[in-house]
Amino acid sequence: MNRQELIEKIARAIAEMEGFYVTTAHPTLAQRNANPGNIRQWRDGRGRAYPTHRGYVDFVAWASARFPGSSREEMSRKAIDEGWRILRVLVGQYLDGRYTQGVPPTAEEMFRVYAPSADGNHPANYARFVADRVGVRFGQRLIDMVTA
Repeated sequence: MNRQELIEKIARAIAEMEGFYVTTAHPTLAQRNANPGNIRQWRDGRGRAYPTHRGYVDFVAWASARFPGSSREEMSRKAIDEGWRILRVLVGQYLDGRYTQGVPPTAEEMFRVYAPSADGNHPANYARFVADRVGVRFGQRLIDMVTA
């Protein structure tokens, strides 16, 4: 698989783990914030922080501020598009080793940082879930899946 395909697979697995695809009467926080990765913080190219809600980036609030006067449907679409875009950028940064001292991580190493136990996560379980969805061995470097 190529790099973009790997990023997409990892992002989709993260979104699944974060409850973005859950169908219930009450939307998950990931759904309410249009934040498929439940990303905690993000800054734009000018260094301005994206708005947050309950400790996670709120792409709906971002879209509301960025596109005033847009219809609810268009604003929702822009929020979801931005949430996915940022998640893909972040996954790419992880693959490059940006958050693991410059060394491309294994799934376990990535999720120790991405989903730390200090936030109430179980990084090893998270890593196994994503590794299974992506088709990578638990201790294998994620970037090793790139063949083209």
